[in-house]
Amino acid sequence: MRFARSAPAVRSGRWGSGNPEAKVASHLRIFGPVALIAGAALAAFIRLDAFTPAPELAPRVVLGRALLDLRSAPPEVVPPGGVAVVVHFPDTSRVLADTFRCVLNGKDVTSLLSVGGNGAAGSVFPLRVGENRLRVEVFGRGWWPGRWYEDAVEVTFRSRPLPPLDQG
Repeated sequence: MRFARSAPAVRSGRWGSGNPEAKVASHLRIFGPVALIAGAALAAFIRLDAFTPAPELAPRVVLGRALLDLRSAPPEVVPPGGVAVVVHFPDTSRVLADTFRCVLNGKDVTSLLSVGGNGAAGSVFPLRVGENRLRVEVFGRGWWPGRWYEDAVEVTFRSRPLPPLDQG
């Protein structure tokens, strides 16, 4: 009994075609949408003042650009007394300035600041000796119309104790 040898396989189809234009067209059909999505994601990251750390990224996806900017973040250690606070609203058309709030160690100290349409400024006190926590927050519109979101910045700093009277 003799077995017949089969003829060599003929390559055909999208990938086996010898036509270089057909190969390029098939690659574009597959990789074109992927490149388009990757480019759109990169453009969105750049628009968001890009490449923020991962925990801060999720709110930026919903909010877009930050609603407030704490321009005078206190240094790590401050003298006793008060600390100057300057807050700027980068996009005033999206911010509800009336909802601005400043909290020092759990106590609302917004009344110590001058609040305007483009930000707030002033000095907050009294500071505790040791660790202090300052939080500024405001509500504003995100990318989706009709929805309001809170944006907040929180900083922790230390206050030195008063010097002894014989050294003052």
